[in-house]
Amino acid sequence: MNYSPVKTVFLFFLGLIAVGAVLLSLPASRNSGFDFSFINALFTSTSAVCVTGLAVVPTGEFYSFFGQIIILLLIQLGGLGYMFVSTVAALLIGRMALKDRRILQEIFDISSFSGLKKLVLKALLFVLAIEIAGAVVLTGFFLKEYSFLESVYLGIFHAVAAFCNAGFTPFSNSLESYSSSPVLLYTITVMSMLGGLGFFVIVDMYDRFKNKTQLSLHSKVVLSMMAGIIVAGFLFFFFSQEFGFRNGRGVGYAVNNSLFQAISARMAGFNSVPTALFNEFTEIIFIFFMMIGAAPGSTAGGLKVTTVALVFVFVISTLRAEDDVVLFKRRIPDDLIKKALVIFVVTIIAISVLSAVLVLLEPHKNSVNVIFEAVSAFCTVGLSMGVTPGLSAAGKLFVIMAMIAGRVGILALIIAMITSVTEHKNIKYPESRILVG
Repeated sequence: MNYSPVKTVFLFFLGLIAVGAVLLSLPASRNSGFDFSFINALFTSTSAVCVTGLAVVPTGEFYSFFGQIIILLLIQLGGLGYMFVSTVAALLIGRMALKDRRILQEIFDISSFSGLKKLVLKALLFVLAIEIAGAVVLTGFFLKEYSFLESVYLGIFHAVAAFCNAGFTPFSNSLESYSSSPVLLYTITVMSMLGGLGFFVIVDMYDRFKNKTQLSLHSKVVLSMMAGIIVAGFLFFFFSQEFGFRNGRGVGYAVNNSLFQAISARMAGFNSVPTALFNEFTEIIFIFFMMIGAAPGSTAGGLKVTTVALVFVFVISTLRAEDDVVLFKRRIPDDLIKKALVIFVVTIIAISVLSAVLVLLEPHKNSVNVIFEAVSAFCTVGLSMGVTPGLSAAGKLFVIMAMIAGRVGILALIIAMITSVTEHKNIKYPESRILVG
């Protein structure tokens, strides 16, 4: 019997969300004095598994220590699950259809399943090392305010949430209380960046450094795009009223928080400055940053920087009437350009439809804030304008579906829904042209 690994991953996420919702529904998962709501438990479980970070209730106040541990485990499993569960499906399920083998190899850009196994094992070691290092640094930071055990817990929780780009925190105001603490801000920033680079880039950087060879084209594109977008975001936030030197808190404060938010806006979903201070122009800029996202194979969502890069260079090449699309002196195959364009268009349409429907479902809320929330959910960022806790039941269910679609990915969802493959027929139809523009 043949199994689809992509469907297995999809079912894994649904199963994990269901188990998480049940566990978060237990009386032991919440503190006394709070009313139970299954839809809130389902929302929290989905947000954790999809490493989004949107919350309908304050995590630290509503959930008990047991409930917070459940959320932490869901974040870790959700953040790493896509890659590792795909590998388990490939290695353990048994006989697999040829088309599914090709899908898996294409998703992970490898030539054989032995290569996939080595890649995942190496990636797992790197992930554990990064999270442990981050937890140690953050534990040391929290020791200034909390007991040893509390500091260890907060250190581990924030290290996992940061690397998995989840945006969850036991603090009711995210990281606003630590906007003047460079150690915490930069530790979270580095962890988020490493999680956003993707497993492939982290392993490639290590291998290339060890062997003194050049980075792969994929890594070059990811690193250059990430650097460019971070610089652009930093400059915008630095000169804005909310983060920058004009707010009267000093240049050091402006630099720290502008850099932190430039990275967090695309991946992690933490905020060090109250979102209530954002004007509508700042919200729109945030929406564009959230849509871009991070790298393929990372713990973050969004369009992915490689997709945006391919669409951008394709447009430039077309405007210049060039026959080939070239990146770093390498010609990009036409099929990759087509895939990038499809992903770009489908994602934009999905975000537009989701935003429009959510605005209709929440007519009494500010439309820009609702759109902000919709994009944050679909791109699994987790930044919030405070709309999520007040969503209607229909609005919450819609956002839950958006987070699942955004995490598993448009392309994976399309593949999972395909029950039969029509064989390619070598039929050439007559060519004709139409007017465009």
